[in-house]
Amino acid sequence: MPEFQPYEISFARKPNFRVRYRLYSHEEGGRYSPALQHYRCDFHYKNDGKFKHSIYMIWPEFEDEEGRILDGSEFAPMSGTATMWIVNKDFIPYHKEYLKLGTIGYFKEGNKSVGECEVIELIEF
Repeated sequence: MPEFQPYEISFARKPNFRVRYRLYSHEEGGRYSPALQHYRCDFHYKNDGKFKHSIYMIWPEFEDEEGRILDGSEFAPMSGTATMWIVNKDFIPYHKEYLKLGTIGYFKEGNKSVGECEVIELIEF
């Protein structure tokens, strides 16, 4: 198994934004099993207009209560904070137009929402 590398190293840049999130329990329609660090879900804006059917490759990197990035062997807490990474740098200007403090989004697995989040910090655009 390869050694764990934070996204800041593998992407060679800073995260784009930080969210406060809550993963749904299985009873609420969430995952069957806990998410590990570097869980590659997609992101969906809470919006019935332009983004109604759009999902994006924006991945979370989960943090502990002190803001430390969890390593690759740790399960994500059911709620907390995460830095968010727009995977394709070409899309950063596109998302800059729509990501604001307070923006609500969802973690998606296909068309299924498995968690919700709110943008609490804009970091690098």
